[in-house]
Amino acid sequence: MPTIKLLLCEIGYRKLNFALSLFAMMGAAVLFVVGPMLIEGYSQATETELEVLEDRVVESAGELALAEKEAAEALKLAEAEAAAELFQLEDQTRLIMIDLGFNLSVLHKDADTVEFLLTGRVTHAMPQDWIDTLAADPGLTMVTHLVATLNGEIEFDGKKVRLRGYRAETPQPHKPKTKFAQKVMMKKTPMGYDIKPGTAQIGYALGQGRKVGETIEVDGRQYTIATILTEKGSVEDVTMAMHLSDAQELLDQPGVINQIMALECKCAMADLPKIRAQIGDALPETHVIRDMSKANARLSQRTMVRERHDRLIAQQQAEHRRIIAAQQKALEEREDALKHTGGQREKIQSLMGTLSAAITPLVVLVSAVWVGLLALSNVRERRVEIGILRAIGKGSGSIATLFLGKAVLLGLLGATIGCVAGVATVGWLVPRMLDVPTDFATSYLGNHYLVPLLALLGAPLLAAAASYLPTLSALSQDPAVVLRDR
Repeated sequence: MPTIKLLLCEIGYRKLNFALSLFAMMGAAVLFVVGPMLIEGYSQATETELEVLEDRVVESAGELALAEKEAAEALKLAEAEAAAELFQLEDQTRLIMIDLGFNLSVLHKDADTVEFLLTGRVTHAMPQDWIDTLAADPGLTMVTHLVATLNGEIEFDGKKVRLRGYRAETPQPHKPKTKFAQKVMMKKTPMGYDIKPGTAQIGYALGQGRKVGETIEVDGRQYTIATILTEKGSVEDVTMAMHLSDAQELLDQPGVINQIMALECKCAMADLPKIRAQIGDALPETHVIRDMSKANARLSQRTMVRERHDRLIAQQQAEHRRIIAAQQKALEEREDALKHTGGQREKIQSLMGTLSAAITPLVVLVSAVWVGLLALSNVRERRVEIGILRAIGKGSGSIATLFLGKAVLLGLLGATIGCVAGVATVGWLVPRMLDVPTDFATSYLGNHYLVPLLALLGAPLLAAAASYLPTLSALSQDPAVVLRDR
């Protein structure tokens, strides 16, 4: 009977022995194939997750850069709007301050300050050209709106009234120097009264019963009423204002003034000594008096405007910082998630590799021992059969082929079934457990075909190696002894 037929008959006769050996080979083949497939599946799934996280990090970085750019542009726009609003508020403040009037009075150094503060009368005159000297001094940077006046008293309607002569505001050639100052000066409304010669501006009390355009007589001279002021509730109601030349003529003081009214630029308390020094450098023979109530009102208004501007800028800067902080936090969170996931991936993948590297050889070894023991048991059960085969002329090669051939067939069949079962199981299970494509198994076999190939080649060799010693045992038996014992 041919060896192959004897082999098949033996397998059919001893099914349990063959099934147990086949199971051991299948287990070794399944684990040999499944371990690397699971590691590869986990690697692909976590790689996809890491790519998603990396994309999110890149997206957050782009969003942060865009947010910084948009926030910077918004802040720049807000600052421009705030600057425009500040300019508008400054301009409105300037108009409000004009209504408050002058807050500086430049008098002759010998003028009686007490008399001036109590009655408004000025006791000493100054040359009219002093105001031109003051206005032309380039060192005068803290004072503006220079107006020369001559104050006195005259008879009108049988009673004494105050007379004030005005010259139009004297320009300062060295101003303005800053862009903001240029804008303000371009729109600046002159302070004081620009009264034409031959006309008069009378206070509310003096204007009772009179009307604009009417002619009045003062000290034998005729003047036309140009304006009747509204009620002020102050000395202005009993004051008559004229052009400086007309007032000088009425008071018989040609070419002189007794007061230069001015407005300081910032109204800070610490500025008064500096202002006095600047004016003193231009006009050493003068003295400066500040109206503190007006100065404080101006300072409060300007401070309020500046604080309003600073609040707007601070709000925009805070919003800018909030947006950037939110984007930075999102970026940091995604970077932390990427780092954490990458670290976990490395740990788990390393653990899986370690387990696979340790368990697979152990299972293969157990399977080899298992197959060897089953082969040894098979040899013992077949002692009589071996003796008969040797007695009828079968050589050692035929006996070895019978046992080793069974082992090779067992390994090849077990590896085939194990590889198919393992690949099919992992190919079905991994896409459902991990985020990998459904054709994961096909893709894996296309890139790692050596793994199942090694299993198909290695299992027969392993089974043959495990059956080697039992085969030697079968070959070493003496047929005469075996048959005699029988």
